Amino acid sequence: MTFSDFFSSFGDLDWVAILVGTVALMVLGFLWYGPLFGKKWAAARGIPYNAGSAAGMGGPVAMTAVYLLVFNIGVAYMAPFDDIEAALVMGVIAGVFLIGAALYSSVVWAKQSKTVFVIDLTHWFVAIAVAFYVQGLMA
Repeated sequence: MTFSDFFSSFGDLDWVAILVGTVALMVLGFLWYGPLFGKKWAAARGIPYNAGSAAGMGGPVAMTAVYLLVFNIGVAYMAPFDDIEAALVMGVIAGVFLIGAALYSSVVWAKQSKTVFVIDLTHWFVAIAVAFYVQGLMA
């Protein structure tokens, strides 16, 4: 794909699938960093866990929606899958091998907790698989 192909195909993307994928990842993140692993993640980061407190969350939630929208646009360019196994394999390749390797630099250089790394890594593995699968189902 060339840059002209990239920009000329921007309007041809399935924007409904992109938006549904974005909402799906917002829900996944809410569950992942909330009731599923929120307390453990916050403790490992050394920050307070305030379940149910929405104070001050507007900005971070809005920015999360923006970066997840950008993320889902990237997924749309990479041929989403309507096969759960293919989506999981993409989750392993992109989530574990690419994002995991990049995230691990914070363990090495910033002395981040390995617990935080594992929770974040597994979140991205699942998120990538979900994004590819949700968009693939809508194609």
